Amino acid sequence: MAIYAIYSYEIQEGNRSLFYKKTEKKAIDMANEIIGNLLKDGLTIIGKKRKEDMPLTNRHFIGREGVFAWELCNIKEKALIEGHDKIPHEEHPGSYIIVDNRPEVCQIAIEKNSAFGPDTDKVVKYLKRAFEAHLSEYALKMVIKRKWQASNFKDIIRERIIKQKDSVKKVVWEFPNPDRVKGIDATQQMKDHLNGLMIFTQASNALKGKLTLTGSKSNPLDVNDDKIEDWAQIIALSAQNSYKLSYYFYNSPMVNFKDVADAFASIDDKLIRDFQTGQLINMGEGNTFELIVKLDEIRITIADYDREKIVDDGK
Repeated sequence: MAIYAIYSYEIQEGNRSLFYKKTEKKAIDMANEIIGNLLKDGLTIIGKKRKEDMPLTNRHFIGREGVFAWELCNIKEKALIEGHDKIPHEEHPGSYIIVDNRPEVCQIAIEKNSAFGPDTDKVVKYLKRAFEAHLSEYALKMVIKRKWQASNFKDIIRERIIKQKDSVKKVVWEFPNPDRVKGIDATQQMKDHLNGLMIFTQASNALKGKLTLTGSKSNPLDVNDDKIEDWAQIIALSAQNSYKLSYYFYNSPMVNFKDVADAFASIDDKLIRDFQTGQLINMGEGNTFELIVKLDEIRITIADYDREKIVDDGK
């Protein structure tokens, strides 16, 4: 069972707003299609060898239902020992890369192994550079961010409030402008709640806005996500998309999502092999791929919230 670092990505509109090819649709509104086409056309990913650019090899690439998986191979110099002679040769170890480009999902999973070392952020830099080399043609740019584990964040907050008897003085949350950013992973109910907050960001054409809530010592903020559904949804949304969410306390330091553990998940290689060969499963809701089911499970676990329950409650 391999371990994967989990990231989210957004496509943001730059200083200009271009139309997609010869259509009347803005390029930002076609972001998922543009990303999908770049992957299908064979994205050239450039790595580094002795600080020099070096094209990397993509093996066993496959895309199905908006999800793409392949092996990204590094270049490592080794030596064969024949008697007293060392014969130099290259090895090309690989890490699985999974890009979930389904609309409003935009999730990347990168296998942690020896191919690129323990720092998966290095692979992210390679991917980002490869995408942005083409996205600039559409006046778009890509932002890739680590996802955070919501349950860890909640545990820290509860520890402060319940065991340390502290209280929340202020909460600051930054949120995006959906007119200029694509790839927001959220439930429909949360999107509906966001619409009211978006009015000022949309009117000013800003990339993001900020919500600040302030309490007092005599009347501290109530941030119990078990009882207040909107709190739970904000935490889930921030975990999924790596949005800045900060809690300020009276007697202890500020806590934000960067203080908690990165999001990791286990994915069996068999799921990727079945995905590559087209092996379907049926769990009572029609045919699908077990890898896609797993990717959805990862999103739910990271958010620490029952996404389907949120949607149902919003009807």
